[in-house]
Amino acid sequence: YLEEEYRKGAREDDPMPPVQPYHYGSHYSNSGTVLHFLVRMPPFTKMFLAYQDQSFDIPDRTFHSTNTTWRLSSYESMTDVKELIPEFFYLPEFLVNREGFDFGVRQNGERVNHVNLPPWARNDPRLFILIHRQALESDHVSQTICHWIDLVFGYKQKGKASVQAINVFHPATYFGMDVSAVEDPVQRRALETMIKTYGQTPRQLFHTAHVSRPGSKLLMEGELPAAMGLLVQFAFRETREHAKEMVYPSPLPWIRGLKWGEYVGSPSAPDPVVCFSQPHGERFGSLQALPTRAICGLSQKFCLLMIYSKEQGVRSMHSTDIQWSAILSWGYADNILRLKSKQSEPPVNFIQSSQFHQVTSCAWVPDSCQLFTGSKCGVITAYMNRFTSSTPSEIDMESQMHLYGHTAEITSLLVCKPYSIMISVSKDGTCIIWDLNRLCYVQSLAGHKSPVTAVSASETTGDIATVCDSVGGGSDLRLWTVNGDLVGHVHCREIICSVAFSNQPEGVSINVIAGGLENGVVRLWSTWDLKPVREITFPKSNKPIVSLTFSCDGHHLYTANNEGTVISWCRKDQQRLKLPMFYSFLSSYAAG
Repeated sequence: YLEEEYRKGAREDDPMPPVQPYHYGSHYSNSGTVLHFLVRMPPFTKMFLAYQDQSFDIPDRTFHSTNTTWRLSSYESMTDVKELIPEFFYLPEFLVNREGFDFGVRQNGERVNHVNLPPWARNDPRLFILIHRQALESDHVSQTICHWIDLVFGYKQKGKASVQAINVFHPATYFGMDVSAVEDPVQRRALETMIKTYGQTPRQLFHTAHVSRPGSKLLMEGELPAAMGLLVQFAFRETREHAKEMVYPSPLPWIRGLKWGEYVGSPSAPDPVVCFSQPHGERFGSLQALPTRAICGLSQKFCLLMIYSKEQGVRSMHSTDIQWSAILSWGYADNILRLKSKQSEPPVNFIQSSQFHQVTSCAWVPDSCQLFTGSKCGVITAYMNRFTSSTPSEIDMESQMHLYGHTAEITSLLVCKPYSIMISVSKDGTCIIWDLNRLCYVQSLAGHKSPVTAVSASETTGDIATVCDSVGGGSDLRLWTVNGDLVGHVHCREIICSVAFSNQPEGVSINVIAGGLENGVVRLWSTWDLKPVREITFPKSNKPIVSLTFSCDGHHLYTANNEGTVISWCRKDQQRLKLPMFYSFLSSYAAG
């Protein structure tokens, strides 16, 4: 068919050179497709209007329904070959008409506003994205994505295989088109414009069929390498066989195949057990999980400063090395912040704060060497530092600036480096998100009926959990998106003393918010809908849990109560795994 079409187009009296025949007059990936999907979200709205002569598209042609879009691109239209863009798997905001744009009324009388979602999403854009991301990581996609690779990057991209697969696009869209060979300036400009806007097929990477990826094993991940010995394998096999008899709660009853994940406390994993317990005799201010897999317990007026190595190569992809670290302490009568980087040496003076800016909290950003201090008057100070060996502290302060937004004492500063934000909490009841890159105010998390007492942020989604005392007793837990939208809230009859997120990979996990309660219990809530999924109890202790954190790999959960006892939990089938190193920095550490 294509050869016949090519012969028809190759007429001797045609001044234009013949174009090789193709199946599609449009392309699956181009700027127009991106703007079509992101039309509701500035600045893409402005770019879309520039494409459309400063007007929106026809209402019926505007992206208004995932169902309609799927039908058109799947089988109803031979000219609609749009592919999904990454935002379908991480950004629910693009599905909502937040700006109130007037996209007009469709022929059926329906006004185009928010995107209509599938019934299984319950009209919730965030839930749609969460489920969609798990679908992308499902066994079905893993086993069939090889066919997509063959079409886009593989042997079906060009040649006879592409014709048989009905996968031929306009010649100008293929990699290697030599625009400079076109002598006619008009034709050359037309070709350049086409390449810029029409879409480009990527460079061909494979010339044989891509291998199908096998589905994941339906085991509890209790498997261990043979090198660990037969006795260990037998012990884990017994645990697995017992675990198979367990009935796991479904995250969403109307969706099949969702995965809770393999972190400690996961509803699909065996019960957590205590694998480490150690009293320290002093209350910790915070527990901090490090990328090195270690856990640090810090005194109440301590902040851990770290600079990671910049090593490049394969090794650096699987490990993290600390180039420099120190303990910053504050709360002295002279208002000096002191730094201790060597255990055998006394702390050195680092920053002199004024009487008006008495420091009440600190936070450190490792990669950018930024230090933030919160003061009693509500002012936040940002210090830009530089690592150097020419000073006793080995770090030199280059500049500083103040951030204003609170009117009372700062009680907590929390950095979420993956999303470049910081959350500050004050006694005046305010909770503010700051931009770490521009060092500016983003927005406030409003609606708390009392000052926030605990806060945490997810490193995988940027979601923020806040806790405040409830009027009738107990605590209220609120979950916010990184953009400040309230996802939901739940009341807890007990006082929540501390919160932390599990941080397992999205798409293959449903992470939880762990809350340390006043009665010594750890309660886990789903980050999808704030439903309680598990309680972790330790009969030998009922003291308030003032701090808790998951290890970076999610295999251990560390808690610290108000008496200074640190307890580590792991899955029952992982008791033989090596424990993370635990380092304690108590108040005596800064004394000498």
